[in-house]
Amino acid sequence: MMAIGLDGVPASLIRQFVDQGVLPNFARILGRGYRLHQMHVSIPEISSTCWTSFMTGVNPGEHGIYGFMDLRPQSYALYFPTYRDVQAPTIWDIVGGTQGGRTSSLAERFRGVFPEPLRAVVMNIPQTYPAQPMNGVLTAGFVCPDLQRGTYPDTAYQYLKSIDYVPDVDAEKAVTDKPAFLKDVEYALTKREEAFLHFFEQERWDIFLGVITETDRVQHFFYDAAQDPGHRYHDAFLEMYRRVDAIVGRLFDRFQNMTHGEGVFLTMSDHGFTVLDQEINLNAWLQQQGWLRLRDQGQWFDRIASESKLFAMDPGRFYVHAAGRYPRGTVQPSEKAGVLADLTGAVEGLCGPDGRRVVREVHLGERLYHGQARASAPDLVCVPNDGYDLKANLLQPAVFRKGPMTGMHTQYDGHCVLPESLPVEGQLHIEQLAGTILECLAKSCTLAC
Repeated sequence: MMAIGLDGVPASLIRQFVDQGVLPNFARILGRGYRLHQMHVSIPEISSTCWTSFMTGVNPGEHGIYGFMDLRPQSYALYFPTYRDVQAPTIWDIVGGTQGGRTSSLAERFRGVFPEPLRAVVMNIPQTYPAQPMNGVLTAGFVCPDLQRGTYPDTAYQYLKSIDYVPDVDAEKAVTDKPAFLKDVEYALTKREEAFLHFFEQERWDIFLGVITETDRVQHFFYDAAQDPGHRYHDAFLEMYRRVDAIVGRLFDRFQNMTHGEGVFLTMSDHGFTVLDQEINLNAWLQQQGWLRLRDQGQWFDRIASESKLFAMDPGRFYVHAAGRYPRGTVQPSEKAGVLADLTGAVEGLCGPDGRRVVREVHLGERLYHGQARASAPDLVCVPNDGYDLKANLLQPAVFRKGPMTGMHTQYDGHCVLPESLPVEGQLHIEQLAGTILECLAKSCTLAC
């Protein structure tokens, strides 16, 4: 089994670029018994949440990752959730016998299915830092501040260090020096492929999971170039896609040769992408509505005053300032439903400078999430309409602004390329893929026995 993740690559753009001849290898794969599916992803449609949903096969209410930043329980202290905070076992934990006491609805479904541990190679999946002992090889995707701590075992780290492997590119360069940024992307793609092929050939494995992050990085800053032949960076955007297409093609061919055409290969993304028109600062909007008040003392979310009823976190997550949940929270349990009803009506009526509605969908956390980690879930989550990127800056006073990014995530246009022999009923969702992968591995184990 081999799965290649392409961060943020939308199904609609693959279809377009296949038709235009930009992606000859994808066209070739789709002509060999594979189908391109438009895939929905987790809410919120952010990489940390969605990649965790992919690798655990459960919703955020079970795995516990709702964003890149969160608040410590019973406090206003920000922290960065890491791999240690993922509360559900991953695909490689389930097949490799390294669950460490963790379980989930998916893990229970496959309990006892794999009597012998299977070996995995896991390359560059976000939300896997710091690396934990597992049956195989893992090097973490972003955020990975220390490659050695992000890689297991040490022999794998020594190899990656020897080739000057980079876990990620510096996105700030896309603002200050675009040509240098694109050069860094090309270098990162070269090292990504080199590392993938090395572990593909030199390690013994039953499942290979690798992610290419550079697609997301380029799209955030150059998505306006995708459809505009007159754009200065249009050709560079296409060239990045051609480079990724070539990597996918080489991996596909080697995998087919290794498995004599019988192995299961797939590509997928953690979300879709579209052009960004406006950033919406939800905390500035909440202040305008009188629902959020800030103190002069404290930093970041510690500035939230007791009079506040609501606050927001990226991307589109709202939290009731509830008594008992937060130190200065004053909203009583009897008031919560009314506060959320008022908030729902207000966000559904929020319009941007062009008069379009900002929010496409509104979800109550208690209905959206289920599992042992639901207590830390947001109380309400908004999915934006295309073009509106939901932010939650406590220092930025403007509700609407145009930042340096030209592309944003979408919840509905992720992609997945699967063999036509694998049945897909209804709308494909990212949380289904781990189960599909495990079913394929289980079938392979049965045939081998």
